[in-house]
Amino acid sequence: MRAIDIGTRRVIQAAASATVAEAAGIMRRQQAGCLVVTREQDDRVESVGIVTDRDLVTRCIAAHFDPATTPLECVMSAPLLCCRPDAPIDEIVDTMQQRGVRRLPLIDTAGTLVGIVSTDDVLAALAELADRVNQTLNAQPMLDRAYL
Repeated sequence: MRAIDIGTRRVIQAAASATVAEAAGIMRRQQAGCLVVTREQDDRVESVGIVTDRDLVTRCIAAHFDPATTPLECVMSAPLLCCRPDAPIDEIVDTMQQRGVRRLPLIDTAGTLVGIVSTDDVLAALAELADRVNQTLNAQPMLDRAYL
């Protein structure tokens, strides 16, 4: 299982200069728990950080910053921790565990954001795999009879 196969290709993004209030509105409308923060550099959009709903609360609201004037670059997690779209599931889990993150944007070799994978995506993929193994085990007695 590869990151791109278990993650989602729909990634919500906002500019580093956008305010926390604008980001919160985007996240509410898109029903997203995070967004990737971007910055335009050399005529291309580059992913530079990530902001979660928890970040908005702990780094802005609880710190008594004004959401209407605080730019995302002040509350985002940076540099952006990401993984390759073809990263295997064990590499994804290792990175998440070692770095203490629940989401990893997927950046291809050209530097393009192509998706995002979360711990929920990993758990769903592993549950599906476990279910397939269980189905195989339940079918095994019938398969064994074929050898008699």
